[in-house]
Amino acid sequence: MFEWVGDNLWVLWLSLAVVFAVVETMVLDLVFLMLAAGSAAALATALVGGEAWLQIVMFAGVSLLMLAAVRPTALKHLKKGTADQLTNVDSMPGRTVVVLEDTGSTAGLAKIDGETWTARSATGVTIPAGNEAEIDEVDGATLIIHPKAAIDWDSGTAGLPEGT
Repeated sequence: MFEWVGDNLWVLWLSLAVVFAVVETMVLDLVFLMLAAGSAAALATALVGGEAWLQIVMFAGVSLLMLAAVRPTALKHLKKGTADQLTNVDSMPGRTVVVLEDTGSTAGLAKIDGETWTARSATGVTIPAGNEAEIDEVDGATLIIHPKAAIDWDSGTAGLPEGT
């Protein structure tokens, strides 16, 4: 058994490369991807007839080189953007929503980017369905909104929508 493994180390390197690649898909931190690259280098060395010690050196060398040189650059490109760039819920205050049902200080619904959220009026004033509102903050899964000023082109007046 051990004789077969010694003669067919390429199977070990192939298995390790696959396992590392699968683990990388679960953790997504690029460490196991670099180890998979080291395993692939050892696999190539085994397939061309390299000795077991050379295969281990190739695995270690390529893995360390990938971890030291490639991973930091790859992470930098994956995390482009400034440190103060807002994402997800942090980017929502100031955006416009469409009120789906009359929204008061206790309950309501609003839609943003095709998603329906529970909403509450920040001012306590009821915002009628169909009007646009602006997000003040996000409290859990609830948008805290206020009526958005609108222009009534027919009457020539500007201000809050009728009913608010």
